[in-house]
Amino acid sequence: MSVEAYQAANKLAQKAYRSAMNKGEYPYLSALDDFLPYEHTAGEKYIGIIEIPLYLVAGTKTAGRQNSFANNFMPLLEVETEFAYKWSDLYDSQLAEGIRDPIVAYEYMHRFYVMEGNKRVSVLKSLDAAKISAKVTRIIPKKTDDIENKIYYEFMDFYDDAKIYDIWFSKEGSYAKLYHIYGYQPGESWTEESRSALRSEFLTFRRIYKAKGGDKIPITSGDAFLAYIEIFPAWQLQSGSEDEIKRNLTKMWDEFVTLGQNDSMKIVLEPHQKEKQPAGRLILNRILNDTAKPLKIAFIFEKSVVNSAWNYAHEMGRIHLEQVFGSRIRTSIYEHAEFTNNSEDIIEAAIEDGNRIIFTVPAQLASASIKAAVKHPEIKILNCSTNSKSQAIRTYYCRMYESKFLLGVIAGALSETNDIGYMADYPIYSTIANVNAFALGAQMVNPRVNVHLRWSSLKQQQQQDWPEDVHLIFDKDMINPKYPTRKYGLYRQLENGQIENIATSICHWGKVYELIIRGILEHTWKEEVEKNKNRALNYWWGISSGVLEIVCSQKLPDGTKILIDLLTEQIRRREFSPFQFTWTKQDGTVTNEARKRLEPEEIFKMNYLVSNIIGAIPQLDELKEEVREFVRLQGGLR
Repeated sequence: MSVEAYQAANKLAQKAYRSAMNKGEYPYLSALDDFLPYEHTAGEKYIGIIEIPLYLVAGTKTAGRQNSFANNFMPLLEVETEFAYKWSDLYDSQLAEGIRDPIVAYEYMHRFYVMEGNKRVSVLKSLDAAKISAKVTRIIPKKTDDIENKIYYEFMDFYDDAKIYDIWFSKEGSYAKLYHIYGYQPGESWTEESRSALRSEFLTFRRIYKAKGGDKIPITSGDAFLAYIEIFPAWQLQSGSEDEIKRNLTKMWDEFVTLGQNDSMKIVLEPHQKEKQPAGRLILNRILNDTAKPLKIAFIFEKSVVNSAWNYAHEMGRIHLEQVFGSRIRTSIYEHAEFTNNSEDIIEAAIEDGNRIIFTVPAQLASASIKAAVKHPEIKILNCSTNSKSQAIRTYYCRMYESKFLLGVIAGALSETNDIGYMADYPIYSTIANVNAFALGAQMVNPRVNVHLRWSSLKQQQQQDWPEDVHLIFDKDMINPKYPTRKYGLYRQLENGQIENIATSICHWGKVYELIIRGILEHTWKEEVEKNKNRALNYWWGISSGVLEIVCSQKLPDGTKILIDLLTEQIRRREFSPFQFTWTKQDGTVTNEARKRLEPEEIFKMNYLVSNIIGAIPQLDELKEEVREFVRLQGGLR
C-alpha cells in the first residue's frame, strides 16, 4: 500500500513540476537560506515544540534536499530509490502509530521552512493532515515601512498573547479588530478556552470557505474570517449548522470579492445624472405616479433629534425631503440607536416596518448598517460617513474641506496677531483633511499665520486654553437647538467678552437626501451598481453639487468677500482644489511639489498635519472613553 501511496504522491509531484515550468515558476521547494540575507534579520527566537499548520510549511531551510520535492512538497524521485523506500516506510509508520518525532523548522514571515523532517512533512501532506509537531525557531525580520512587515510585527504581538499561528491578514490593523471582537486588548494573554474557540471557529470557517471557492479571491482566509465575524457571531461557527454557515457565506460573498479588489472603493464626487432626461419633473412624476404606495424611508439617529446639533441638521434634511416629494414618500424617525446597545435591533425594526430605504445618520452605526444590509440585500441602507469598504451599503458626506479652506482664507485675511484657533472634534480621516485645508487657506493669504489646534474629544485633563494672542477661532459648524451659543463657525472673541460671528459653512443635508432619493427613483442607483460591480460606493459631494456653501457676515470686508466668491466659483467649476499647491508637513516634508490635484483618497486619508499648525493628532488613549470606538472604526490615528 505504501508503494502505491508513493506512486500517487509522485504523480502529484510531476503534475506540480510541469505546471510550474509552464508558468515560468520555480518547480522545487524554496530554500530559506537562498533568499534571506541575514543582514535583513533582527535575531532569532525559540518558540518551542508546537503544532504548526501544514499549509504554512512553505519550503526547506537549506538547499540540501529541495530538489527531491516538487513545490507542493510531493516526492519527485523515482519509485526504485532509497529515498522512495524511506518515504514509504514513514507512510506505513504514520498509518500504524502516527509520526511522533517533531520536525525542526524555522519560521520567517509567517511561513515555516524545514531543517529536519522534509519527508515527514511530505507524507502528512499526502494524507491531507492538518498539522505537524515541530521545534520552531523564529527568524525576526528588521522593522521596515513595508506593509507586510508591519502586519508581521502585529502578528508577533498577537502570537505572544493568543499562541495561534493559523490566522494571517493582508491588511494592517486587522489583529486589533480580532482582539476587539473576542473581548481582549493587545498585550492581554488569552485564556486557553478563548484560544481553543478562536482556533476551532477559524478552521471551521476556512474549510467551508475554501470548499466554496475562497482560494479564487485574492484575500487571505483570515481576511475573509474577520469580515464574516464582523457580520455574523463567531460562536455560530461552532454551534450552527454547516448549511447555515454556507448560506451566510453566500450572503457575504460579494463582500469578500470587494475586499479582494485593489480599487474596491469608489468615491463619487458628483450625483449621478441620467444622460437623457426630459425637462422639468415629467419623468420623475411619471415614475412616482406608477408607484402604488408611498416610498417608505427611515432615518435612524443615535440620540434625540433635539439634543444634538448633528441630528437636528439631518432632521431638517428629512423635513426638506417631505416638502419636496410630498405624499409620494413617507419618512419616519427612529431615535436612541446607541452604538453599543440596540442599534442592530432598531435597524431591524425599521425594516420590519416596511421601510425600503434606511439612512443611518451617525457614522458610529456603519458596522450595524453593514450587518443589516448583508442580511437584507433588498433594502437600500446608507450611512452618513466616509471611508466604507463595504459594497453592501453606501455612504454619503459633504466635502467639508472645501468650506474649511475658504473659512481659513477669511481667518488668515482678518488675523491681526497671526495666531488663529481651530477646535476640531474627532481625530479621524476627514476631520484631519478639514484642519489642513483651513490652515492652508489661512497661509495662502497670510504666510506668517499659525493655527493653534485643539480637540473637543480629549479627556478633560488634556484640554488646553487658547493662547493669549488667539482672538479668531473656528469652532463647530452647527448649533445645538437645546443649548444655543454664538461660538460656532469662524468668530472673533472681542476684548469685552462678546462674540462677533464672521462666517460659517453649511452642508445642505436636505439637498443631499433629495439627490439620493431622485437617483433611486430615476434608477440611477442600479446604473451605478452595474458600472461599479463589487465596489464600495461613497458619495462625497461638495460645492460643485450645490450641497455645501459659505455664509458670511455683512461685516466681512468687501475685498475679502470678493476673494471668497472668486475662490468659491473656481471650486464650483472644479477649476481649483484647496490642495492643488505645494505645502510642508510638520515633519518638514515638502508635499505636492508638482501642484497636482490630489486624488480623493489622498485627501480624506490624510493622517498628518501641515507645518503652520501648532498641535498634534492625539493618541487613542488621550480621548474620552465614549468616543474611542468611533475613532478606531473611522480611522485616522497613526
